Amino acid sequence: MRRRLIPLFLFLFSIGLAKPGLFFAQENIVGEGEHKGFIINEGLQVFRVGPIKPGQTIEVFCTPQWTKEKGGKVEWRLEDQDRITLKAAVHNNPETEAALMEWTSNSLPRPKAYSIYVQGMGGDYPGEILGAVTLRIFLWDQNDGNSGTDAPETYEKALLLPISEPGTYLFEECFISGTADIYDIYKIPIKPNHSLTLTAKPLQWKGVGQKGKVRWEFLNKSFRRLRGGDSLFPHTSPFMVKIFYPQVKADIKPAIYYLFVKVEGEISLIYALQAEMKEGR
Repeated sequence: MRRRLIPLFLFLFSIGLAKPGLFFAQENIVGEGEHKGFIINEGLQVFRVGPIKPGQTIEVFCTPQWTKEKGGKVEWRLEDQDRITLKAAVHNNPETEAALMEWTSNSLPRPKAYSIYVQGMGGDYPGEILGAVTLRIFLWDQNDGNSGTDAPETYEKALLLPISEPGTYLFEECFISGTADIYDIYKIPIKPNHSLTLTAKPLQWKGVGQKGKVRWEFLNKSFRRLRGGDSLFPHTSPFMVKIFYPQVKADIKPAIYYLFVKVEGEISLIYALQAEMKEGR
């Protein structure tokens, strides 16, 4: 039996990168979908996912299938490209319920890549196979303001909402998250002698505990706040503002206003924006 273990060790070592204190480390480049591996005592598997689109959310469902009757555990870590741990979870044998690790990048994007670390421990000897793992990876794009991407975090790059002409506009899939995507900033042009009624409505909250909120602020082109309000997790009361931009002499240039959205706490929110533009008051 010992003679068979030596070639296995050399094989496992050759396909990975040796780490201090680890039996072996193996790296895989993966994308969306289902991926399988093993839980190896003192072994590390790395699943790298990237590049990531601006505002993209990664969801990783981690499920162990134990072959060892008792003892052993597996640690899961989601890290960014700088090896900063974003989320972590642990399964102790015989736990098998899937653990979810989730993170949303911002508009840069940051993070621009992810690594999923699977590390086995607590076995009887290095290299012992404790079980198998299944990773289900999902990547979700954002659609802030029907743009197909994330609303930026700065006023200089604010996302333009195309609502300058009279009519009613609805943007139902806006998203913000207390991970990296904590700000959404929109830019809205209003023509002279036109009025705007803007409503921001929370649709679907996600999070833990009872703390967390989303802050809404409506500002003019000088970044002076004209109106503000909070939506507290998990309530769905809307934030609304109405403004009229008067005609000043022969000026025909539209005025620029901003909607600033900020999330606080370990929560996320899908929200809708409804805008009604009309001529006159």
